[in-house]
Amino acid sequence: MMQIFTLHALKDNFVYVLAKNGEAAVIDPGEAAPVRKFLDHKRLKLKAILCTHHHQDHIGGVETLSRDGQIEVWASKADRERVPAITRIVEEGAALQLFGEDIRILEIPGHTLGQIAYYLPTADALFPGDTLFSGGCGRLFEGTPEQMFASLQKIKRLPASTRIYFGHEYTLRNLEFIKHELGQVPEDIFEYEQACKRKLHDGEPTSPTTLAQEIKINPFIYSGDVSEFRKWREARDLW
Repeated sequence: MMQIFTLHALKDNFVYVLAKNGEAAVIDPGEAAPVRKFLDHKRLKLKAILCTHHHQDHIGGVETLSRDGQIEVWASKADRERVPAITRIVEEGAALQLFGEDIRILEIPGHTLGQIAYYLPTADALFPGDTLFSGGCGRLFEGTPEQMFASLQKIKRLPASTRIYFGHEYTLRNLEFIKHELGQVPEDIFEYEQACKRKLHDGEPTSPTTLAQEIKINPFIYSGDVSEFRKWREARDLW
């Protein structure tokens, strides 16, 4: 059974380690030191680095970690020249496996043009980088509102039970924005906010969330059309 571990990096980044039978893959290592420390502590052998997009806070540790042996580095075709040490270009529709587990690639441009997500059906887990946060979505640095809306709708078609392992600890800030825009505190948001505060108080991350949770409280993914999505994104950019 695949295990998923959440590490902290930089100011508020999450780095994820997938482990099975003593081997590990790391997703979006913004820096190398916490990854190496964790792998040594757990006695795990690093085999692969999976990159969701090219931003430095997600790939800062790739070059250092890739020197540790025969390490595969996965990234999208659009990031061929923007992620160091790439050994495998991955794209949607490819049949891939990681430690004997099926893994699907979703191309989800918007935050960047080369943004991809890794979906593990058996683990019921999605790693969307900075496309989807709990209560929010990524800024549109390279893509258009139409692209981001389509990407979020693609994610929305996954099973509602899917656990979303997002890229940054932005949850409470995102919920503050939603409450500000709505002018009230709906019961489901209040309850979720309190649960997230308890997690943080106990030293736990708010990641993962679930797709069902986000469809309930996240206006970026429950928006009915691109016009509604655009209004929320513009409001968030100005807030």
